[in-house]
Amino acid sequence: MPLNKIKILLAWVCCFYTVSVAKALDIRPPLIIDEPAPVPEQAKPPPDIKPYEIPTMRGNKRDFHHTPPIKLAPVIDADAVFKMIVNCFPERPDWGLEVKAVSGARYTDNGGISTFDTAGLSKYYAGIVAEMPLYSAEELHKQRTQEYQRRGEIAQNVAKLLKGLADRQRALRMVGINESVEARSQYRVNEGLAPAEEQIANLKAVADKVGDLDEANAALVAARLALVGQCRDDIAENVNDYLKEITQ
Repeated sequence: MPLNKIKILLAWVCCFYTVSVAKALDIRPPLIIDEPAPVPEQAKPPPDIKPYEIPTMRGNKRDFHHTPPIKLAPVIDADAVFKMIVNCFPERPDWGLEVKAVSGARYTDNGGISTFDTAGLSKYYAGIVAEMPLYSAEELHKQRTQEYQRRGEIAQNVAKLLKGLADRQRALRMVGINESVEARSQYRVNEGLAPAEEQIANLKAVADKVGDLDEANAALVAARLALVGQCRDDIAENVNDYLKEITQ
């Protein structure tokens, strides 16, 4: 067999075999993988832990951009308060009487005869005289001294009342300002812009001003009660209510 024919035969056999294999492969169903790819499980989230925050003196949150306006105390007529307390003094006590006893004795030697003295006792005379002045200088001095002391105590307590009002007004203002600065420092610390020592220092400043406010309130109460204590019982309550109203 010629060589050319052999080559043609081999080429035809290879072609037939390739077509047959291709047809065989086409008959088989394609392989489909239906399983989803594995997905890792989501880990449990960590607990929601807030960063530590230094509390403020009052323990509240506030906008440090706003400072409460100052609360002005009412203008008090000190002279009118002084006169009111003087007029509500209890009634003055009855005056004490100075009584001085003067005694004396006398002997008379006369020959007079008394029809009422058969024993001759009229020669002897003894007497006691009581001196009672209409106005006692000692009592007047005592009354003037008591009046002066009372008026002096009233003047001092009225002055303490006015000073307590002024101190409270100033302390209230300083508390508001320092609380604003404290809130600002708390924000700066939370944002990492300032160390915690800044807020702690401002917290101490607020505590000091709150202490000044407490002292001013205590001084106001002490002055008010001292003034009311000068009044008689029937009007003491009215005076106390008035003083409470003007010192609110």
